[in-house]
Amino acid sequence: MRKNLLETDSPKAHLPFLLQPASRQVWVQAIARSLYQAGYGSIQFFIPLIFVNQVGLSATAVGIGIGSGSLAGIIGHLLGGYLADAPAYGRKRALLFSAGLAILAAIALALSQSLPMLIAANLLMGLSAGCYWTAADASVIDVTSSEHRHKAFAVLVLADSLGGGLGIWGGGILLSLVHEAQILFLVGSFILVVFLLLIALAVTETRQEHLEHADTLQGFVVALRDRSLILFVLVNVLFTTYIALVSSTLPLYFTNVASLGSQSTPATGTAIANIANLYTWCYVGLGAILQVPIVQVLGSVPRVRVLGISMVLWGMGFILVWISGTVTSMQIVWAIASLSVLSVAATIYKPFAPTIVAELAPESLRGAYLAISYQCWSIGYFVGPVLGGWAMDQSRAIARSLWGVAAISAVFSLFILYFLSQSLVSNSIAVIEDAESVAQ
Repeated sequence: MRKNLLETDSPKAHLPFLLQPASRQVWVQAIARSLYQAGYGSIQFFIPLIFVNQVGLSATAVGIGIGSGSLAGIIGHLLGGYLADAPAYGRKRALLFSAGLAILAAIALALSQSLPMLIAANLLMGLSAGCYWTAADASVIDVTSSEHRHKAFAVLVLADSLGGGLGIWGGGILLSLVHEAQILFLVGSFILVVFLLLIALAVTETRQEHLEHADTLQGFVVALRDRSLILFVLVNVLFTTYIALVSSTLPLYFTNVASLGSQSTPATGTAIANIANLYTWCYVGLGAILQVPIVQVLGSVPRVRVLGISMVLWGMGFILVWISGTVTSMQIVWAIASLSVLSVAATIYKPFAPTIVAELAPESLRGAYLAISYQCWSIGYFVGPVLGGWAMDQSRAIARSLWGVAAISAVFSLFILYFLSQSLVSNSIAVIEDAESVAQ
């Protein structure tokens, strides 16, 4: 087994993990992620609000447009996994390719006034996201050890929250001032250009040379045969669907159904800015504040149990969302409560889920395992916007019931987590038995 990149005999090895020289790439990836989310993430947030309330497309049509990008993400994850593991490409080139696609997508959105153009832009965004997440996470896994990995991903999630929060907050201010969606998308493309330059200048290739002859395509077959990985994907589809509902459908629900943004017309830039501010502080901001403390508290808890805690909170948050659209008074209080609970649920989930995949994946197949596991993001971001957009086009009763159904599904997902924990225990026993047989 190769020596871990963090292992060293120098005095610097006794420094806290995030101050060690080997953690430099973690910090570079964190800055890159904040830029990516400031550009890409904020664009995703405003697409439903702009194309429904300003361009005039139906919520169902916009949901289909966003969902098409998620389907492209299926190809993007597979492509990103192949490029990240392939000797001729590697992690860095996959990230550069992702940045180029994201810039093209932002420019296409600035020119979009119809459903076909919206779909084309989202296809590019889906390919970009697939390549980015797979290659970026593989890079972080390369330079972290098992005991420190959840801390590294906590830093990345914090950067994710800060970048997304600043993007949403800044985008809301920009729209309230200029009332031109094209300007927002062009600013997003500029941020993504900065992201590309950072990748080109500061990111180093972390794929190890001794893995050069690994069969990249065969790695996907190995990953698909891993029962624990498949169970993880099944439950992760629900997690990612929830995140997609919160990011793509809940803003529209609060604006058009619960009427939180403005008591006048929801199409105004002021109403959109109000919802953006609510999200920035209660969902994104709270998650950023709690990210490091939550990781410290839950760091020693078994990973699957941590996901179970997150799932319970998702169910509670969706019940609060349902209440916020049902009550006739203090709606804003219920909305703040729901976003706060959902923020904690997402904050718990995000740094711990990748560590499960990291422990399952053989060293030479990290890109392939991440590519398979991240298919759940493509599926979730297809189901969430399409289902949510359809529900928002129906009666208020159906729009409200969507969140009740989501809460019920969280209960069923706990059973999948139980089977996943049993599968991981079986894998651990098999590894111990193999080690003992070799020793004998």
